[in-house]
Amino acid sequence: MGMKVRVVVGVVGVGMLVAGCGGGGDAEPAGSVAASGSPPGIAPGEPDPHGVRYRVEGTLPKGPAKAGVYGVDGSVSREEAERLARALGVPGGVRADGGEWRGAGLVVARQAPGAWSYLAKGDKCARGKGCPAPGEAEAREAARPVFAALGLAGAPSRGDEVRGASRVVEVDPEVGGLPTDGWSTRLHIAAGGEVVGGTGRLDVPRTADEERYPVRSAAEALAALNEGAGEDGTVVPVTRARFGLAARTREGHPVLVPAWLFSVPSQSATLAQLAIDERHLGSGGGPRHPGGATSAGPGAATRSVPPVSYAAAGRELSLRFSGGVCARYRAHAEEKGAQVRVHLTEEKEPGKVCVMIAKDLTRSVTLDRPLGDRTVVTTTGETVPAA
Repeated sequence: MGMKVRVVVGVVGVGMLVAGCGGGGDAEPAGSVAASGSPPGIAPGEPDPHGVRYRVEGTLPKGPAKAGVYGVDGSVSREEAERLARALGVPGGVRADGGEWRGAGLVVARQAPGAWSYLAKGDKCARGKGCPAPGEAEAREAARPVFAALGLAGAPSRGDEVRGASRVVEVDPEVGGLPTDGWSTRLHIAAGGEVVGGTGRLDVPRTADEERYPVRSAAEALAALNEGAGEDGTVVPVTRARFGLAARTREGHPVLVPAWLFSVPSQSATLAQLAIDERHLGSGGGPRHPGGATSAGPGAATRSVPPVSYAAAGRELSLRFSGGVCARYRAHAEEKGAQVRVHLTEEKEPGKVCVMIAKDLTRSVTLDRPLGDRTVVTTTGETVPAA
């Protein structure tokens, strides 16, 4: 969840609609929403020093009394990895390499859920020079066979994000009849319908743990989302609240956790707030996965950004990614055994007017020792390819 933030031009109008969710039962009053323009004395597009408060007009849906955490165990077989390789058009199949399956530009973790990353070899449009991104309909059609091979044929896709010379088509699976945030499969489609990159997980958890935990109400989750914002802060409308699942980690393993998913159209974002006490995730609950509230600042919207590739020189590790012109980006690294786990975060002020332009960016971190033969992975286990 990741939280899906798109940088948009202008301010979206207020149209309030709250969706019901599987829990049923009585709804909770949520209060009304004022217009979300800049308060007096604050220039248009500037952040409100009092922070941002998210408000829902009408009623919030009621979720279940208890819910469980979804995880996946085991390993990824060669057959599963080669099915993905064929769908991506990777020649020569895959080979075992330590804890990974590797093909031409494809890396798949052998430990479930099989985090994978793909970067096409010799992509002439990698730098975006003279290669326009395809249209949304063309990109979705090109992505369809890969999603089908991953068992995601019925999931709704989005294709409104453009990164350099490619268009990103993204799918979030439905699990246990619930929407998910942060367990996305993302495919980069270049001109002519060529799949030139992607990230995701081969396995989607389908069964919750036997343990069930008390679920916080949507109102309690919304209150937690607004922690730190003053009563005089800018009001930002939430048009939809759904009970679903958000990606987090538990004891170092990716899981899907009960959460309330709030749609914020003025930020083109989904904000995921946990619906169970975070202590049930043990020590692996943080840092939070995309969509969770963070300490970036009152009202700041944050999300994780997937690195495209890395380069290492001595102790310096440089991460390349695609980002917006108005956001701030930070890079962190955690060194554990044979892995260096990296985390890129984007921070932007909600409501700030900004043009929708993507740029190739780099952020660097200094390691305790040279990278050597260690593997660079994201916080959820996806391998980051070398540049």
